[in-house]
Amino acid sequence: MPSEMPYTDVHRTFLQALSLHGTMSAKQAYKTLLSVYGKYHDDETVPTEDELSEVVASINGKLYRYGQRVVFVHYEPVGTDFYVFCNQNESAVDRLQTSYSESEVGLFRLMLREMASSEEHKLRPIVCLNLTSEITGKPVSKMRAEDLLEEWEKLGYFVQIDGMWYFGPRCTAEFGWYLTQNHGDQMHKCKLCSELVFYGIQCQKCPLFFHRECIKKYLRRLSKCPGCNELWSVPVAN
Repeated sequence: MPSEMPYTDVHRTFLQALSLHGTMSAKQAYKTLLSVYGKYHDDETVPTEDELSEVVASINGKLYRYGQRVVFVHYEPVGTDFYVFCNQNESAVDRLQTSYSESEVGLFRLMLREMASSEEHKLRPIVCLNLTSEITGKPVSKMRAEDLLEEWEKLGYFVQIDGMWYFGPRCTAEFGWYLTQNHGDQMHKCKLCSELVFYGIQCQKCPLFFHRECIKKYLRRLSKCPGCNELWSVPVAN
């Protein structure tokens, strides 16, 4: 594929698939691209996995005027890359009102609050279910909360790993501004890129956090913590 590709039915159909899912792993997105490409350009050279980013860049070139964007997320808890379709015209929480009741959105907000303030930004399932007792307005049963958690996991908002609930890749892409505004005291920013660190790595000798990929690149050139200037000693392999 050329570096400046025309916007074609490949891009449109790929975007439709991504917007329908909301979140796709990079491997899933590439398989989708191959399927779409085979439908419209089966007589041409099959694109490589690296060229997926060029397709996304072309899509974003069209989407920016509509306040939408496809965001690349390296999800550190499992070391997996994702693409997330984001609508930036309104707050991410407000958009949930079109699909869920006010009380159900209230549960979502409570989960964001508790996850932001918890150690390592993760929650035990029982803690999530017990948040139903804090909802004002129409009650949400624990059975309904379980269904919501399963649904929100499929949508990429939260992820369950080793029996604990984490911010999912879609949360990291869409809710950075919301969490900064509402729970900024509990969230950390990477010293190297100034973006929020949801699940990164902390210096052993100072309180600073970094994205794992950011500190990896930094340590290829220097061996001391960019915050305290002490020798870096924490393993960074994911």
